[in-house]
Amino acid sequence: MNDLHLHVMFALGGGAGAVLRHWLTLQVTHDLPYATLIVNVAGSLLLGLWVGYLGGEIEMSEQQNRLVFGFCGGFTTFSSFAYQSLQLNRERTIAFAAGNIILSLVLCWIALWLGLVLMA
Repeated sequence: MNDLHLHVMFALGGGAGAVLRHWLTLQVTHDLPYATLIVNVAGSLLLGLWVGYLGGEIEMSEQQNRLVFGFCGGFTTFSSFAYQSLQLNRERTIAFAAGNIILSLVLCWIALWLGLVLMA
């Protein structure tokens, strides 16, 4: 498979993930960054399910790899998460920022592990 085709697969996955993330952000409105937390946890779960279903990342074809990792990369929002954590520190307290960071990391790790376990 040529490189252009693989780049297109990555772009299609990333675009679909970004559109879904944007739609979800419009649905979940709150003064705390719940939408970002939801997409990061859901994206981690999805990646764990997919990799677990295929028996591990090595088992993925290059095309599947680009599509899935493109989607999850477009869907999840780590840069937004970092910015929103900084804003929580500025607008509220460091406890809100730390809580957001810890909750996001722990729940994403658990979601990824759960996806792998469910597909084992």
